[in-house]
Amino acid sequence: MDKKWYLVSSKPQREKKLAATLSKKKIEHFYPLNRIEKTERNKKKISFESLFSSYVFVYISEAEIATVRSIDSVVNFVYWLASPVTFKGDEIETMRSFITQFSNIYLTKATVEVTGRIEAVREYHRNSSNVQTDTAAVVKDSYKLLLPSMGYTLVAEKENSASDVFTFGFEGMRMGL
Repeated sequence: MDKKWYLVSSKPQREKKLAATLSKKKIEHFYPLNRIEKTERNKKKISFESLFSSYVFVYISEAEIATVRSIDSVVNFVYWLASPVTFKGDEIETMRSFITQFSNIYLTKATVEVTGRIEAVREYHRNSSNVQTDTAAVVKDSYKLLLPSMGYTLVAEKENSASDVFTFGFEGMRMGL
């Protein structure tokens, strides 16, 4: 029984219910949530939103496709060139690690490459307001995770801190500056 990660499209605003139904049916799934941190009246408020609106990842065999498709909240599997889209396990694990470490993540479109690799990049945004002395201070780090099989890049910005650590749990991923 060869299992793969598939992407399932849900009815609008029903991805949370779909994830609950998959749990009840003991079907392994990944419902990525974005942790949103806001400061209101000097209080930090945290909420969670779906990272990919109307999408849930499922880890199933081909024999289980009909079972998942029969769930009320499911619209269909996402297809590419007449076949359901599949994902590598390391791409799912890297995405899990990224959304665990960062909050306020947003998506940007990326070029789709069939043979592309997951790539994480850290960029520095400099504050060069002090033009007279020609100095620049790093004020924010931007972390990007390229997901070539989805055609998206996950982007998270973080205030610079000496204690910030950015790690992923698998080998072979390129980390650049």
